[in-house]
Amino acid sequence: MIRLGRVYRGLMVDLHAVNSKLVRRGENILMHLTAAGRDEARHALHEAQGNVKTALLLLEGCDLAEAKRLLRRSGGHLHHAKEAMGKRQRESSSA
Repeated sequence: MIRLGRVYRGLMVDLHAVNSKLVRRGENILMHLTAAGRDEARHALHEAQGNVKTALLLLEGCDLAEAKRLLRRSGGHLHHAKEAMGKRQRESSSA
């Protein structure tokens, strides 16, 4: 599961919140991995159409299009997408 990019920091992040139980689980994962509160996590998850990986990138400062692009380019691996996001932010702040 780790090699497939479905697990990040020990948590199953390849989750699509399609019912109330999964929405709650997605919110809990996002709150654990970020400094977000439940309302922020819920909003990000809603904006990401239930995709926890995308929602996490939104909470880390990406816009929706960039988050989707980073995940697509990384083959769905959140760790690699976050690395690319950090690299991109460092490049833009030094320019």
